[in-house]
Amino acid sequence: MRVFSLMDFKLEGANLIEASAGTGKTYTISALFLRLILEKGLPVSEVLVVTFTRAATAELKQRLRNALVSAQRYIQTRTCSDDTLQSLFEKALAVTDESTFEGRVNTALRAFDEAAIFTIHGFCQRAIKNNALLANSAF
Repeated sequence: MRVFSLMDFKLEGANLIEASAGTGKTYTISALFLRLILEKGLPVSEVLVVTFTRAATAELKQRLRNALVSAQRYIQTRTCSDDTLQSLFEKALAVTDESTFEGRVNTALRAFDEAAIFTIHGFCQRAIKNNALLANSAF
């Protein structure tokens, strides 16, 4: 079993995070989401986040948006009350310049309604609806 390191985790391919309740999954997903936006420059519409319940989906949406707001605040103050996020922002600035960092944050906040954050059931329904012909489903 590999030891998970948030800052060194490879941001490539499909990744699965499983852990017991209360272990920080939502926090970790928020940080990984930020890394994808800030380090890789992915638009929010290209990051898929899937969880089990509607309540977890709602919480994730709020946390992800709050993380982007924290990044926006970091641009202005160069401080963050969360040490891990502070390190994440510093790492992102090490691989991009300040204007790119700021642009990615602002673009992500403006496009946040396009974020693909679903329950497993909701994601499957959307995939079938968007690919009805391939799924042999009614249009």
